[in-house]
Amino acid sequence: MTDTDSGAVTEDAAVSDGTDLDRVHAEIARLDAEILDAVNRRLVLAQLAARTRVESGAPMVALGGETDVIRRYQDELGPRGSLLALELLRLARPPFSSTYRTR
Repeated sequence: MTDTDSGAVTEDAAVSDGTDLDRVHAEIARLDAEILDAVNRRLVLAQLAARTRVESGAPMVALGGETDVIRRYQDELGPRGSLLALELLRLARPPFSSTYRTR
């Protein structure tokens, strides 16, 4: 299957006519849970990195690093990948709110 927005070929995600839709939805839900867990872990690490930079006298945000993240997501997912990267970066920006779980 080809994602017309990004041009990515996603054969593993292709759903054939005989696939049980409930199984597909269950797998999507499982993946969403993994993604949310990974995002929460990323936010905790971003908070730690920002605090460490500030404590060492460096700027809180490493713009070069953020540019690399945006480029990586865009290279992997196409133009919309950069939007996802920007949202992840925005979530990690101060103030670090209690909108995500800490572990």
